[in-house]
Amino acid sequence: MIGIVLTGHGSFPSGMMESVELITGKVKQIEVVPFEEDKDKLESEINQAIENVNTDSGVVCFADLAGGTPFNVCSTIAATRDNIRVVGGTNSPMLLSGMFQRELVIDKFVESVLKEGKDNIKQFEMKQKQASSEEDGI
Repeated sequence: MIGIVLTGHGSFPSGMMESVELITGKVKQIEVVPFEEDKDKLESEINQAIENVNTDSGVVCFADLAGGTPFNVCSTIAATRDNIRVVGGTNSPMLLSGMFQRELVIDKFVESVLKEGKDNIKQFEMKQKQASSEEDGI
């Protein structure tokens, strides 16, 4: 099973985790690592979280913002280790989808959660009612 590390600024990761578990119930092999201000502490905590969730199927680190400190720290770690992937711009649909696909090969897992995350970004649009010919009196 793919391990997951959920990180981000402030309460983002714990809030996302709370939301996911409200829908899915308790999730195994996932660690939440919030970032407050100390980059060195964050790096240490992410390394430990990776060790805690890794069962040799790989670990995916989900971060709130691509290019933010949590994403950059995870990317630095992933660059020096095999079977670690990093996803930035995390949203609820990608996490929820990922909870049910953790037996996939890690690259297929990442491909799938990215697609799910992108496909579920929508804008609400009002549709105009079309007048029928009966309504027009024709």
